[in-house]
Amino acid sequence: MRHSQKGFTLVEIMVALVIGLIAMVVIMQVFSLSESRKRSTTGGGDAQANGAVAFLMLERDMKMAGWGLDTTAYKTCTTTKSYCNGTASCGGTAGAIPGLNFGSVQLVDGTSGAPDTVITQYYANPTTSTYRVPAISLLKGTMGTPADELTVSSTTNCAVGDLMLIQEPTGGALGQCSLVQATLITPATLKMQHDTSGAFNPPATTQVADGWVKHTAGATVACIKKPSNGPFFQRRYTVDQVNRVLQRSDNATNPVQTNEVVTPEIVDMQAQYGVAPTGSQDVNSWVDATGSWAAPSANDIKRIKAIRVAIVARSAQYEKPAKGEACVSTTADMAAKWSSWATFKTSAYPADWNCYQYKSFETIIPLRNVIWSNL
Repeated sequence: MRHSQKGFTLVEIMVALVIGLIAMVVIMQVFSLSESRKRSTTGGGDAQANGAVAFLMLERDMKMAGWGLDTTAYKTCTTTKSYCNGTASCGGTAGAIPGLNFGSVQLVDGTSGAPDTVITQYYANPTTSTYRVPAISLLKGTMGTPADELTVSSTTNCAVGDLMLIQEPTGGALGQCSLVQATLITPATLKMQHDTSGAFNPPATTQVADGWVKHTAGATVACIKKPSNGPFFQRRYTVDQVNRVLQRSDNATNPVQTNEVVTPEIVDMQAQYGVAPTGSQDVNSWVDATGSWAAPSANDIKRIKAIRVAIVARSAQYEKPAKGEACVSTTADMAAKWSSWATFKTSAYPADWNCYQYKSFETIIPLRNVIWSNL
């Protein structure tokens, strides 16, 4: 009996394999294109999220800037004498404390296209259980020398180690203030000393040579809780362009935060002061922290009522261009429209900067504690 056998011939199998391979190539190309589009879309979403987080943190701190500020503690200060013995406790620089001011927010302008730095300042660390507004008392007698101990109306809420900001009253050397550190407090006799064991207290000869004021009766004495270094608590926001992160540092008593990462893929930040006329709360001009505004005077500091900030966030997804072509994910024309006022110098970015997607953010933040204090 003869049996017939049926099956595929070798030619048929080879044709089927070729058709299958062609279908596989088409499927993989479609999948690769779809995946590329998905990564681009996801990367754009990540940039959006990172920028939103960066703005959330910045806005929160800047809206609280000046928290704990009692205007009677410094309102008339136009010249403030200060000193540091060179130890880390007072900032590490011997002599008058550089850049000492009572501004709620300070800007440091970036140079050669670098990002700006934003510093928020408080008169105590608002995140600790020991936070308190400055305790205010009055000087009961005129000082014989600038180094004399103080006899005050009250020592309540003042402690050894606190800073004492002494402000001359109307009728005295108005506008003249002194910043010293309490080294001994005797509540029974309402006495507070500031001898040279305190890092902020100069020798008597230095006080005389530098023209420190012998404060008169009626001067206000504000006790301020100092941070680990420097006179006031500060938070500093900077952009690390190498690692593309927004980072935050402070001078808390414990622990000090140094370059804490707030959010990744932030490549630039620009900021300006919103300035009002003297005696007004209405901003009528915006200025960079350059020229006279790099270190504004005491009177100009009181004119700063708002800050505006612009941030650029980048997608982490590199978008490879077609062979032989340049990247066009972001063009110079696109970058020019990132902000209505800020100038972002893409020439300072890495050479392949336009192979990525970017999201830009900008806002105006009123300094409400300054406005409410009606400076």
